[in-house]
Amino acid sequence: MQSCSFLLAAVLLLLTDSLSAQANPLRVEDAVMPREITAGSSISFSHDNNFVAYTASRGHSGWTQATDSENLWFVRGTDIHVINLVTNREENITGGEGNNWQPVWSPERNLLAFLSDRGSGGKVHLWLWDGDAKAMKMLSSLEANYAPVEWTTGGQQIVFSASIPQRTDGGSRPKQNLQRGGMTTPGVRVYESAGRSADSATANPWNLDEYSAELVSLDVVSGRSRELFREKIGSYKLSPNGLSLAVSVATSFEKAGSQQMLFDIVVVSLSTGQRQTVLSDVRMEPDGSAFSWSPDSSQLCVRLKDVTTNLYAYKVVNLANRDVVRLFETTQPSSVHEGATPLWDGLGEFIYFAHNGELWRGETVRGAAVPIARIPGRQIVELVESPPGQLWLLRNESILAVTHDDNGKQDGVYEVNLATGNGTKLMEDGQCYTCVLNGDSLVVSHDRRRIAFVSEDCSHSPELWMADPEFKSLEQRTNLNPQFDSQAMGKARLIDWLSDDGKHLHGALLLPSNYRPDQRYPLVVYAYGGVSLSDHFDRFGLAGSGPANMQLLATRGYAVLLPDAPQQVGTPMLDLAKAILPGVNKAIEIGIADPDRLAVMGHSYGGYTSIALTVQTGRFKAAISIAGESDLIGSYGEMAEDASAYGVAIAERGQGAMGGTPWERRESYIENSPFFYFDRIQTPLLIVQGSRDTAVAPFLGDQIFVALRRLGKKAEYARYEGEEHSPSQGWTYDHQVDLSYRIIRWLDSNLK
Repeated sequence: MQSCSFLLAAVLLLLTDSLSAQANPLRVEDAVMPREITAGSSISFSHDNNFVAYTASRGHSGWTQATDSENLWFVRGTDIHVINLVTNREENITGGEGNNWQPVWSPERNLLAFLSDRGSGGKVHLWLWDGDAKAMKMLSSLEANYAPVEWTTGGQQIVFSASIPQRTDGGSRPKQNLQRGGMTTPGVRVYESAGRSADSATANPWNLDEYSAELVSLDVVSGRSRELFREKIGSYKLSPNGLSLAVSVATSFEKAGSQQMLFDIVVVSLSTGQRQTVLSDVRMEPDGSAFSWSPDSSQLCVRLKDVTTNLYAYKVVNLANRDVVRLFETTQPSSVHEGATPLWDGLGEFIYFAHNGELWRGETVRGAAVPIARIPGRQIVELVESPPGQLWLLRNESILAVTHDDNGKQDGVYEVNLATGNGTKLMEDGQCYTCVLNGDSLVVSHDRRRIAFVSEDCSHSPELWMADPEFKSLEQRTNLNPQFDSQAMGKARLIDWLSDDGKHLHGALLLPSNYRPDQRYPLVVYAYGGVSLSDHFDRFGLAGSGPANMQLLATRGYAVLLPDAPQQVGTPMLDLAKAILPGVNKAIEIGIADPDRLAVMGHSYGGYTSIALTVQTGRFKAAISIAGESDLIGSYGEMAEDASAYGVAIAERGQGAMGGTPWERRESYIENSPFFYFDRIQTPLLIVQGSRDTAVAPFLGDQIFVALRRLGKKAEYARYEGEEHSPSQGWTYDHQVDLSYRIIRWLDSNLK
């Protein structure tokens, strides 16, 4: 009798713990549109090192669709914050009016330039805040773009990117660009194809006219502005002496069905406007930003990339004689994304860059580059710069590098000795330092005494931190979401398995916040084909914010698996099953997942991934596809109003992994389209689609539902009017809340 009472008490204790954790789940209203440090903006120290400026969103209360619908998602509802590092006081200098971002301090005075649409009906302008007078003003009436702001060396001028006013042509079709549709008669848009040959065909994935801009130099005192350059601009950088501007100019896509962009590198004199093209039609990534000036402003180093093969090359251009030195060229694809630009030494004799996880040094004269440092078990992914374009010496012969541990899935900061190649760990604690400020993760003050960075992990949202150069003293400077402080979040662990092809794969497994080793839990697989989602191990919420914050599920008693899912050209659908299903088996084998309560979900190509799995197995009791597709031929035929065809490049040479056109590989397109296997589906499917999605056309969501309804399959279709592709990046607060609850209800009703 006593043993029975003990057993009953134990069972009641388990139930009480489980119900207690689920009775305090993360509130949807708190998780949707939290305050965040703005991705793509900047952290800037003042010239006297007494102030630091950063950009943060206001959360859902500071964003309205009516006023912000035309702005990029990451700048909506944002303010400029300035922290006084002497008094430790923080001030929101823009006060919740409009959208404000990209703060950059003057090199000479406490003047802060930034971009804002405050008081201008949604149009972006260049603004200036005087930190001494506590006053701000609009500097230019020209409509600005979202590109960075550059101060000249003496702080007298600012260079920024301005929009080119749209010009009408009286209703006639543009003759110079047959890809772009024009109006011949009101209400009739006409498109043309040249009809010459396959070699002359065009199928641009996006419209290069979007790069059109003019670079403007503005005198801060007089307010007079002068146009410097007008072209399709990828990126631009001022020379260290402030006399010239290097610009990457988008020229074309390399060929039809490709996302490979070609750029010219042009140098413009700020005083005369004279232009010099130093490189022509070179392969670069779409933003064209991977170049840097030598300290004496006489040379440029440019990193080239073939986005299809992941091959890199580095070239050095001497501006005086136009000599081009090929510094380095890979013959094997890099296994590491190389986001950082090449950096120069103080004398301009050497160039340093991270390649394939190693630190390399190239000689600008001889053109030879060799690896000089490798940290065992770590990949070097970023080098710390100060000033811009120049490698920062922490002390003689040593630098700071941001690293990544691919086994532990964590970032780190190491001191690397340039002479010996040895690395010393300074900071590494299961966190991500590159998730928000990618490519410029550690920002050094001008006196080299402080380093600002953003840190997060799966249970803690991103915050601004400060450290000394040795990282012995760490201080958190922001607390943007105090509502998370008392919330019990799920913890993550890494699991690994062998795919059906024998590949060693990993997965980030988010445990329920009420996790107990002696219980099994419903498992949701958050999938995305072609990438290693285990790399999200140290990101808050793992998959994203808002509806993609998997802590919404972990705090409701779910386990969530983010698996690696490599694919091969020609067999992506089968590859997904061979990679992901063994990972599900592993989660069951280690006693965490309940084999009778499995679900799969994903967004965009992850939506395709989810549907592709449900046509190959009946193991899942629920599936969710957000902005997904099921028909590769249908998505191939998408066309935007400007005639760009995003789906063509995705299918032929991108993540669609078809390796050719539907006419060359007809069977592959059909075999890898889940649509043609819908009669096999046994899993209830929730379909989610934005009505203004320009990445996955809304008709592709319609197609999924129409087919499943015709086949008598269980499905629910939620079409959100007026919304774009990504729910967590720009959808209205109400729609994000509705989708979050809809996901939870769908999983609960089918798994619990």
